[in-house]
Amino acid sequence: MKRSKASPLTFVIVIIIYISIEKCKASASTFQHEGLTCSRCPPGQHMVQHCTKDHDTQCAPCSASHYTQYWNYLKKCQYCNIFCKENQNVKHECNATHNRVCECKDGYFWEYEFCTKQKTCLPGYGVKTAGTPYSSTICRKCARGFFSSVTSTIAQCKRHTNCTELGLKLDIPGTAWHDNLCSPCQPSGSEEDTTECEKALFNFVARQKLGQRKVFSLGKALLNETKRNLLQTWNDKEEQQQIMLLFHKWKIQQSADVTVEALVKILTAAKLNKVVKKMSRKFLRQKVNAMQEKCAF
Repeated sequence: MKRSKASPLTFVIVIIIYISIEKCKASASTFQHEGLTCSRCPPGQHMVQHCTKDHDTQCAPCSASHYTQYWNYLKKCQYCNIFCKENQNVKHECNATHNRVCECKDGYFWEYEFCTKQKTCLPGYGVKTAGTPYSSTICRKCARGFFSSVTSTIAQCKRHTNCTELGLKLDIPGTAWHDNLCSPCQPSGSEEDTTECEKALFNFVARQKLGQRKVFSLGKALLNETKRNLLQTWNDKEEQQQIMLLFHKWKIQQSADVTVEALVKILTAAKLNKVVKKMSRKFLRQKVNAMQEKCAF
């Protein structure tokens, strides 16, 4: 097998490329002045006197808060003129060879010359794509069979607990914002021993966006409170907080754990018929199905 020979033209091209590279290297560290080839000053220094026939370029180090980043023949170093703004940290401090470099604080990202707060994924939504210093968090709704119970910039949706695999009975079916709750629902450890099942039921009602008038009706049904008393207690609390406060006070008055049936009875008295239908369909269906299975035997 014959080895192919390189043509003379190929060697000429290689030589030209080599000479061009060497010229570029030389021009990076030298410059022409009054017919002389003079050395540039290295990064971190500046020129104090041009070269002459007797001596090369004279350089001096940059003073504090000044820098030169490249080979140069500047008479003065550049001032470090970048200052970190609100919600920024110093990534690299100003030094003799670089200007100051800033970056957004944790939880923020760079957008339109400002550090903007990362988007937080609310309960029922998990992180699809984590935020970076230059892009915000992307959230997505938890798929069927998954949930997220926290407000977070990092938490992803988690799969519902399989109560059967644990040898337990499903007490409260999971939603996009809370896990399946297996029997028995253990107390949360709070002073009033509110169980996880009770919290799930109370949160279900609180998330229904009732409107102030219906929240007053619920307060009257739960505690027999007047509108004036309720307003004094709530102050500037949001609607969900108002509802959870009502349930908190009501729970303290109860001598036993709150059941779905007991809560449905209260909601019916408050004439929250749509919520009653949703709660019955969501939480009572499991019990009805279980009773039907027993009757079949």
